[in-house]
Amino acid sequence: MRNIERLLSNVCFGASIVAGVAHLPQGLLITPLCFAGVLYAENRAVRQRIGPRAWPSEAYARFLFGTNLYRGVRNTLFSAALFLLAAGAGSFLRG
Repeated sequence: MRNIERLLSNVCFGASIVAGVAHLPQGLLITPLCFAGVLYAENRAVRQRIGPRAWPSEAYARFLFGTNLYRGVRNTLFSAALFLLAAGAGSFLRG
């Protein structure tokens, strides 16, 4: 799953740069929606795998959810910064 998240991060960062240069504010929604989908899918998969087991498994599921939530917020903020830098650079180059 981490390989998918790395690939998704790189794609979202590239999409933020392209959307920034093109001045498309809808591009800011790409990263949070993608990571919300990953968060939901991985949390659901882990909880199905856990089933009615002991509480340490539940604690792991909560830890994993928190970690994925942190990564999603971090990547969203970084994508927004890239978007703003690309939008500024695009405006500067256009004149």
